[in-house]
Amino acid sequence: MTRGSWKFGAWSAAGQTVISGLLAINRLWSNDSFAVFFWIYTAWFAVSVAQFLNLLRVRRNDETFWDEEEARRADWDRRGRQL
Repeated sequence: MTRGSWKFGAWSAAGQTVISGLLAINRLWSNDSFAVFFWIYTAWFAVSVAQFLNLLRVRRNDETFWDEEEARRADWDRRGRQL
């Protein structure tokens, strides 16, 4: 996973977590008889949190790889400018 795809995934997971949490809270306070939607949104929230935590783990494990890749790109750019 590259740093750019991680950023996209992290923003997507964060937005999904917020939206699913708000929908679950909304269903909790509503007086509808369809309580099943509350549990669906709560499960969606739990999956979103798990996805976000997994992305944090990926970031911690791949950060050295990302730094090496950026150093390689910087070296390539430096060599290209010398021509």
